[in-house]
Amino acid sequence: MRDEAITPTQPAVERLIAARVAHGDSPHTVRALRSDLRELCTFLEAQGLEPGTCGSEPLRRWQAGLTARRLAPATVARRLSSARALFGDLVRRGERPDDPSLVLMGPKRRRRLPEPVTAGDCSLLLDGTWHEDVRSLRDRAVLELLYGCGLRASEVCGLDTESYDEPGARLRVLGKGDRERMVPLGEPAQAALEEWLRDGRPTIAGESPALLVSIRGKRLSPSDIRRALERRARIAGIGARSPHALRHAYATHLLEGGAGLREIQELLGHASAATTQIYAHVAVPHLVREHADHHPRG
Repeated sequence: MRDEAITPTQPAVERLIAARVAHGDSPHTVRALRSDLRELCTFLEAQGLEPGTCGSEPLRRWQAGLTARRLAPATVARRLSSARALFGDLVRRGERPDDPSLVLMGPKRRRRLPEPVTAGDCSLLLDGTWHEDVRSLRDRAVLELLYGCGLRASEVCGLDTESYDEPGARLRVLGKGDRERMVPLGEPAQAALEEWLRDGRPTIAGESPALLVSIRGKRLSPSDIRRALERRARIAGIGARSPHALRHAYATHLLEGGAGLREIQELLGHASAATTQIYAHVAVPHLVREHADHHPRG
């Protein structure tokens, strides 16, 4: 038996869920949306209401309840966004003449800029002495893909051997929303990957199609990626870093090297340019220098 009861409001929710799945939203996003809307519908049904007929006042009370529970601002913002998605869908389908969720005002959230990883720290991670054992060969390839290609940890885990285009020195990467992109491999990243494929992977991969595998021959998980970075950070003598911090470093250092935001957006696989623009804020000191050096009024 499914864990949620069948209710009169669920068809609208399930229809929205199905649309999001078809659109390519991640399983995590879909689960969060379903959970948020299930809670909202339970709140409304306790008052004899449903999304198709409720007004704005019940939604104000629902939001007040979220605030009273002292939920994190990000959690409140996500639940309000889920409510807006539901009511917006009802309006688009002509099942409501108005959108009562327009009264919902999200909490102010501090914009968190990624902590930059310096090029020097990246050099310490990647360019020092490496052992020649299988795990070290794999870890080096993993870190080169994080920083040298700007991949997410989940994207590294999802790579198969057929994702690697050796003649073209590039990878076919499946990102968020099942958006596919081609990412170029720099010489160090390709060299590390070739060494892993030649001397490491054949000894442990067995029949696995995964490009990068654990010592037991299983596809890597994001936690495996994180542990690989932690091991190398200790050896390099630098502070703890997350895999995503290397992706941020990739983008920031590209920008500092003169790459345009549009090109960086394509390399990172961002659906929206607004997501990429955060790196312009991270690289502000560099941009100030560029302005001073090159603009007539600098």
